[in-house]
Amino acid sequence: RVGNVRFFSATYRLFKLAALESACEDYGQAVNYRGTIPDHPHRFVLDKHHAIETGRLFPVCGNTWRMLHETRLQVHFDFSGDFSRHFGLFTGCGGGLPFDPATGAAGQACC
Repeated sequence: RVGNVRFFSATYRLFKLAALESACEDYGQAVNYRGTIPDHPHRFVLDKHHAIETGRLFPVCGNTWRMLHETRLQVHFDFSGDFSRHFGLFTGCGGGLPFDPATGAAGQACC
C-alpha cells in the first residue's frame, strides 16, 4: 500500500521561450483566434484555462501572449497590445494544477 497518495496523468504542451515570467502578468494584451488550425475551426484549446473562440477577443497574460506570438501558432492569431504597460498579476491564472483531479469511483482506476 502507498497510503494517502494521489496519482495524476497529464499531458504537457511545452514551449521553448526565452522571456517567460514566473507568474501570469497582465499587460492588457489579447488575442483573436482566426479559426485556421485544421480540425479546429470554432475554437483553439491551449489548456483548461484557455479555450479561445474563433473571432472573439480573448484577454491573455504575457506568458500566453508569448506562447502564441513566438511560436508556430502565430499565423493563426491576431495580437493586441504589447509589454509597455503593466497592470499587475492576471487574476485567476496559474498557481494550480493544470488539470482537474478526478474524484469518486471514476477517479480510482488508473489503467
